[in-house]
Amino acid sequence: METRAAKKRRLIEEENKRNIGGGRDRLSDLPDDIAHRLLSFLPTKSVARTSVLSKRWRYLWACFPILNFSQVYDPWITDIVATEDIISAVLSRRHENSNIKFFGFKGYLKAQWLHDWIPWLVKHKVEELVLHILSGSGMLDFPRPLLQCDSLRSFTLEGKCPFLRFYVKATSGLPNLHTLSLTGVEFSDDDLFSDSSFPFLEKLTIDDCVGIIHLKICCLKVKDLQIYRIRRMNSLDISGMSLETLKINNCFKDMRVNESCVNVFAPNLQSFCWVGSNFAVKFLIQSFPILRTAQINYHFPFTRIKTQCAVNLFSAFSQVQNLSLYHQIFKILSNIYFELGGLPCSFKNLKTLYISTSLSKSDIPGIACLFKSSPVVHKLGIRIYSSCGPDGEKWDNYLFNGRYTEEQFWEAQAQTLNPLLCHLEVVKIWVPSRDIDHERAINMVRFLLEHGKNLQEMIIAPEYPQAYCVPGWKNKIIVVIEGLPRGSANVKISCVKC
Repeated sequence: METRAAKKRRLIEEENKRNIGGGRDRLSDLPDDIAHRLLSFLPTKSVARTSVLSKRWRYLWACFPILNFSQVYDPWITDIVATEDIISAVLSRRHENSNIKFFGFKGYLKAQWLHDWIPWLVKHKVEELVLHILSGSGMLDFPRPLLQCDSLRSFTLEGKCPFLRFYVKATSGLPNLHTLSLTGVEFSDDDLFSDSSFPFLEKLTIDDCVGIIHLKICCLKVKDLQIYRIRRMNSLDISGMSLETLKINNCFKDMRVNESCVNVFAPNLQSFCWVGSNFAVKFLIQSFPILRTAQINYHFPFTRIKTQCAVNLFSAFSQVQNLSLYHQIFKILSNIYFELGGLPCSFKNLKTLYISTSLSKSDIPGIACLFKSSPVVHKLGIRIYSSCGPDGEKWDNYLFNGRYTEEQFWEAQAQTLNPLLCHLEVVKIWVPSRDIDHERAINMVRFLLEHGKNLQEMIIAPEYPQAYCVPGWKNKIIVVIEGLPRGSANVKISCVKC
């Protein structure tokens, strides 16, 4: 008597024998969504080759929703005209009701090619469009038919100026676009980004574009705004009730100083980054009441910065929780220290503070100014980088040659900085590798160890990780620090690699 298991095995074997002889095509039985899912893991060339797998798959790739022609480009091998012909053929022969979720292209492009492709992309309701144009011929204006594409959610345009030109009238735009990234594009108008043009825009990135002097962005739904390498920008006006992340990187380098202005209204901002960008003469920045993180990295001559503009900037960060400051910003703070006696605002929510400084004589008053305005910091990181020249700043005679040595200056600040010293729990200091710079680091460590009443841990790390393995490096630092007086009996001193 045949058991159930044996019968099942026999039936499976019989089915397999029938299929070997040209029976049922299992590939053809797959639903479209599953077949498309399988194809999504393959390069575009391989997707086209699947047409030989079965009768049904012969045309299945022609309605595939992901068309990525970024992978087929090879500047040494690819026949440019052949690539254009292939893309045109794929689009023109596409099934009538097959929508395109993603279309990507990378390589050489003639202006006419894109204008030929865009109507097909609009017809098939493209959702995400990515164009990386390495070179081309003819001035490429922003394709007007694309402005009629209600389906487009994400658009990335990257090229080389002045080949690309971005032009959108205030009365037109991409009504349902959520993400827009423009790199190497020439702007024909400064006032492009408004609610009338981009009513649903949530993320905007502008990188290395030209033609921008006065940039105005007023999109109420933008949450993430990133602006990079706009060197000649002279004024920036940002207004966004939904804005949460703002990054300004390497901008305002070739600005007209006396006319420069930055105006930011973003009451819901949570992250602010100003890196490698010059300070405008006018900083009209409203307060950021729920700001979580802020990063300021300034390395330009500070002498032309008006004190009140810097004060306005720091006042906007008064509610920040995590703050990172770098380089010349401490010379600006030193100016505030001597002109105003300190910052008029206090960072009452600041729990984590990171600073990068040479601890030069001109930086120290600025650091003291910052510590004074940071009464509840729990974690403090200090990266001390090797100084590259003499300190010839105007405060030298007052601070060191006249009334104080460096060590005496810090001791004189102990009572003023008592709130910070009472709350400080963890300190990590990156020490310079050069022996000549060790004294500056040890003076800072001595002050924090002696007056940090609740200090739990002092972590010492080298400026560069490889210095950790240099024979004697730890002894030069740790032996000295171990012998310093401590205000907290529970403080632990440790040395780490980085």
